[in-house]
Amino acid sequence: MTRFLKPLFLIVGVLLFIWAVRSVEVTEVSGLLSHIGAGFFLVVTAYGLVAGFDALSWKYAFKPEEAGKIHLFPLLRIRTIGEAFNAITPLGTLGGEPVKAHLLKEQYGLTYKQSAASQVVARTTLMVSLVLFMIPGIVFLFMGNDGSEAFKVSSLTGLITFSILIFLFLLFQVTGTLSRIAHGFNRLFPAKTPRASLEHLVALCGMMSGYYREHRGLFLKSVVYGFLGWAAGIVELYVTLYYLGTPLALRELWIIESLLQLVRMGSFFIPLSLGAQEGGLIVIFVAMGMAGPLGLAVSLVRRIRELIWIGLGLLLGWGKASGGQKETGNL
Repeated sequence: MTRFLKPLFLIVGVLLFIWAVRSVEVTEVSGLLSHIGAGFFLVVTAYGLVAGFDALSWKYAFKPEEAGKIHLFPLLRIRTIGEAFNAITPLGTLGGEPVKAHLLKEQYGLTYKQSAASQVVARTTLMVSLVLFMIPGIVFLFMGNDGSEAFKVSSLTGLITFSILIFLFLLFQVTGTLSRIAHGFNRLFPAKTPRASLEHLVALCGMMSGYYREHRGLFLKSVVYGFLGWAAGIVELYVTLYYLGTPLALRELWIIESLLQLVRMGSFFIPLSLGAQEGGLIVIFVAMGMAGPLGLAVSLVRRIRELIWIGLGLLLGWGKASGGQKETGNL
């Protein structure tokens, strides 16, 4: 199914991208991009803050006995490699998770269950922190005169919908509901031999629910660092707009970054939110009384930054694989 859906979603993204480009004056976009110059290096560097806080958030998604032996920079390297594979594989955001698990096992001797549990928890805390980050953005939107009432209401509706889904996902893990479903399945459809996959699933659910029950302080730290990671996105946006010749106030930056992340979450099924990000930024900028070409220029700068970090991740992954092969050859 994934083999057919991913190309279909990619086609949808390409069509959205074409629409976004055709809806603005391309010469204006190219003129804006010509102003960024050496500032692009700062944009790429600013994203390092986002990646660093995300890695810290992930570190606290491990249990204390696991987190104690994990260091930030190796974890950041693993995250960068995994996210690069997430971007290029047909499985989208699932493609790099096995890569992260393998690297964690290789580097720190963690089991695949431990790695998988930490990744699910980290993804959850990141989404919880995103909800907390977007709330001030929507509040700022309603406090100002930017956008129509319909635009404000649709933004609030999107936030509420997203928040409910994340709350249910968190509740699902905390209560161990999936374990109960697995046990119920075993009772309804008993097997002569134990189902290994169900046993692994039950064990994984127990590890996650145990984390939430026993390590609330770590959960809070993970959410806080996740929040700082989303806030660091405002720094990247500020640097981008500053060098594009349109510096904005914190309130406007927070609104734009919040709504952009809402668009990206809503278009998660499209690889890299291709087209959705471009069209979304054009709509957001126009709704806030700014030029559509500026929104597209911001998106293109972010796309180039994404490609650079994907390339860095692949380069680090290749270096890791080459190093492993050399060690095997020496043995």
